[in-house]
Amino acid sequence: MKTDGLPRLPARSIWKTNLPGAILFVFDVAGFSAAWSAAWHLRRWLNPWMELPINEFEPYTRVAPVMVAVGLLNCALFGLYRVRGRLAALTRWDQLLKAGYHYLLYLMVVGYFLKELDLGRSVIFLAAAVAFVYLYASRSALRALKAGAFARGHGLVRAAIVGTGKLAREVKESLYHHPEVGFELAGFVRHPNDPDNEAAANGLAIIGEAGEIDDLVREHGIEELFIAVPHLTPTEQLNLISLGRTRGLKIQLVSNLFGVITARAKVDEIAAFPVIPLRDGHLPWPQAVVKRAFDLAVATVGTLAWLLFFHWWIALWIRLDSAGPVIFRQTRIGRDGQPFEFLKYRTMHVAAKQYDVAPTAADDPRITRAGRWLRKTSLDELPQLVNVLRGDMSMVGPRPEMPFIVERYEEWEKRRLDVKPGITGLWQVIGRKNLPLHLNMEYDFYYIMNQSLLLDIEILIRTVPAVLKGKGAF
Repeated sequence: MKTDGLPRLPARSIWKTNLPGAILFVFDVAGFSAAWSAAWHLRRWLNPWMELPINEFEPYTRVAPVMVAVGLLNCALFGLYRVRGRLAALTRWDQLLKAGYHYLLYLMVVGYFLKELDLGRSVIFLAAAVAFVYLYASRSALRALKAGAFARGHGLVRAAIVGTGKLAREVKESLYHHPEVGFELAGFVRHPNDPDNEAAANGLAIIGEAGEIDDLVREHGIEELFIAVPHLTPTEQLNLISLGRTRGLKIQLVSNLFGVITARAKVDEIAAFPVIPLRDGHLPWPQAVVKRAFDLAVATVGTLAWLLFFHWWIALWIRLDSAGPVIFRQTRIGRDGQPFEFLKYRTMHVAAKQYDVAPTAADDPRITRAGRWLRKTSLDELPQLVNVLRGDMSMVGPRPEMPFIVERYEEWEKRRLDVKPGITGLWQVIGRKNLPLHLNMEYDFYYIMNQSLLLDIEILIRTVPAVLKGKGAF
């Protein structure tokens, strides 16, 4: 690790691109092919000790492309092509074990549906075992290559440490003694809550203040921030983290911060100290594709059921109950701050202001008789299935806010815009509208940090009893 603190931009390196991941993908094609072939040959070698001999090789060659494709997709889903990160040994083993276990399950499923090929179960188990050995060997070799490149000064990440106290100095010393992790420190960044300036005498300069992140990024080419200030309030933590995120910086927390938001966050290790790497809210592309496909499937089925069984009766009731359009249209703010046309059934009188704070009580005079029931049952949200099909929304995510509310967001609150808004979300199914706004925010952040297809499915399932109970819905 270099600590010269000179204000220069980091050199471009293949370790900061997706090229190593692409090369690894090509190697995996050969690796999984070899694993499948080796499994059959190992099983044939075991014929003298087995009750029945293995069948011919021909059916195994026919299904090989499917088995290789399953292996590649499985690796992508478990992040084994994201080679720019720094995974601790424990985290790496966790990924590899999960990938190996799921690969075995997928091979068994393929074997079940292709019974006519009579694929041997022993071959499937051997293929999964050989593939796991290959994955461990290939990823270990990659780590060794990265460590060698870092030792030669290639691909180093320019980083800064926020804080000047004891914890910050310990981070600096740890990085100094572990150059293989690939950081080049630009210096310390002073924070008002950490007034100890002894860091300047610790072999690394104080390059600026926490409020000067923009200037520091430009002058020192900073790509990553280590937050090592032990006494930050929740708002100060979130504002600092969000400030770094909006500047494209990767954030590492060096202390037990963030409360409920990181309750399920993965703890990694850099050098000799634990850190909590914060996700930026954007899913890796394989997971994003799966999430979008899931949204389209659920929204398509939901839209067909809605139009066939609900829409005409609801539309007629709204028309008979009060004057005005059936569908309420409003501009809301979506992912990355992009506005979109938000749809729902009209539940308030047309005289009500279009952009105003939403009702917080069932007896709000703005709500129509039909609207009161629609809001209680959440049927007023059904037109948002169209928003999902258009790509403006997801089935699960934070609720989309009106522009005047987003304009008042603090820096940390803008993190809600990192993901697509959803028809339902975590706080809706846990407490719905009877929760205070700041608790709603925490649940939204928890979802952003821990989003996955399984969590989406769990939230959708829990939405059903929440809607039936009508708790907190106004």
